[in-house]
Amino acid sequence: MMSTAWAPRTLVVGGSRGIGRATVLRLARLGAPVALAFQGNVDRAEETAKEAAGAGGHITLLRGDIASDASRLVDDAAAALGGLDLLVVTAVPVITGRIASVTHEQFQRAMDVVVWGVQQAVVAARPHLAASGGSAIAVSSLGSWQYAGYYGALGPAKAALESTIRYLAAELGRDGVRVNGVSPCLIDDLQHVAEAPEVAAFMEATAKRTPLRRLATPDDIAGTILALASPDCAFVTGEVLKVDGGYSLLA
Repeated sequence: MMSTAWAPRTLVVGGSRGIGRATVLRLARLGAPVALAFQGNVDRAEETAKEAAGAGGHITLLRGDIASDASRLVDDAAAALGGLDLLVVTAVPVITGRIASVTHEQFQRAMDVVVWGVQQAVVAARPHLAASGGSAIAVSSLGSWQYAGYYGALGPAKAALESTIRYLAAELGRDGVRVNGVSPCLIDDLQHVAEAPEVAAFMEATAKRTPLRRLATPDDIAGTILALASPDCAFVTGEVLKVDGGYSLLA
C-alpha cells in the first residue's frame, strides 16, 4: 500500500480542470505541497486551489503555456516548493475534428502542447527529479492507437507523446528518474467536447461496451497517477498504463 507519509512536492501542469484538478485534490489530501500550473482560466485555477487548501494542501498557482513556458514553470515550481519530487502533465488543447480537416495550426498546437511541452518540462525537471529520486507522468489517451473520429489532431500527438515517454525513460534512467504515462479511455467530464453530437454518441457507446459499464472519472485516473508515482512503483519506467475499465480488451 502507498505510505501515508508520502507527500511529494509536485508540479501539475493543467491542474485546474479534469484529471489535473483531481490529481491536485488527491495530493492535497496527502498534505503534499503542489504547484498548480494553468494557462488561462484564473477563476477555475483559484477555485481548485481553494478546495485543495481546504483539504490540507499547500498550493502555489503558476500561470503559463506549457508549449512555450515549460522550463519557466518547472523552475518557478522548484523554487516555490524547495525542489520537485513529481511532475504531472495533464494539459491538452481542445481541438476536435477529423484528421482530413485538421489545419496546420491545429496540428502544430497539438504537437507543441502534447509532445514538445512535455519533453521540455521533463528535461527542465531532470536535475530536480534526479536529486529527489522522483518521476514524471504524462497523460496520453487510447486515441493514440485506436481511431476516434473527433481526435484527428490529438490522436497522432498522443502517439508521439507515448514514444517520447519511452525515449525519456531510457535516457533519464541513469539519473534515477522514472518517466511514465497513463492512457485513459473517455472521461465522464468531457463537457467541453461532449456538446458535439458525434462525440456524445461516441461516449455513450463507449460506456456501454466497457466491461465495467461506465466511463472513467477524473479521480479514477488521478488515483492511478499517484499509484504509479509512489515508491511502490519505484522500478517501473517507460510504461504507458491503460486505465480504461477493460475497454481495450474488446477493441
